[in-house]
Amino acid sequence: MTIRRVAELKKLRLALNKGEELRFLSHLDYAQAVERMIRRGEIEMAYSEGFNPHMKISFSSALALGVTATAEYIDMDVIEDDSLESIIDRLNRVAPPGLEVLGGKEMPDKVKKMMAICNFAIYEVTGPVTDENADWDEAPEISYEKVTPKKTRIIDVKEFVKEPIVASVKDGMVTLTMGIGIYPQGTIKPSEVWNLGKDQYNWPITSGYEIHRKAIMVENEEGRYTPLEINY
Repeated sequence: MTIRRVAELKKLRLALNKGEELRFLSHLDYAQAVERMIRRGEIEMAYSEGFNPHMKISFSSALALGVTATAEYIDMDVIEDDSLESIIDRLNRVAPPGLEVLGGKEMPDKVKKMMAICNFAIYEVTGPVTDENADWDEAPEISYEKVTPKKTRIIDVKEFVKEPIVASVKDGMVTLTMGIGIYPQGTIKPSEVWNLGKDQYNWPITSGYEIHRKAIMVENEEGRYTPLEINY
């Protein structure tokens, strides 16, 4: 009698690209594209129980429609004897353009949800500039009326924009780099910062722009780290 050995469950954390080819995928469509890639790569996954089982996979965040990213992160429970390097290779062989696996690591069995620990993001917002010699110094305070389904409140944007915004102008285009905090009480969208600058502080920019998330990170008392640089 042949005894088939059951592979042990492993939790992998992977960094994935979201390139220009996928700019106009919603978060749901992006998640479905990842799941299709896993199926085509024939990765043996762990599934939830119940009437509607689904892959045990979780994302670091939800990117808005039209936003690209240097790296998105997923935690996935696999039932594989294969090495991490081989799993990444299998995924990349079937990955659609713009959805390459950039790297990964094996994580402990119990890890916190990345959506709960990723609390800092760096965005680049790029659009036409109407005055290449403009002064981009920030106002000491930028007040913003934030409207949610439950309430409306006035906030200081610097509650969320944690570093001075850096402007880089080239060939009639400006790129604003902004570091934004993500807190339990909320955050601010980079598009909201762009439109506030244009509408309230006369930044020489237009309504057209593209957004790229350069990094999503975990900030703690020791510094800022990518999800692949931590073990929880």
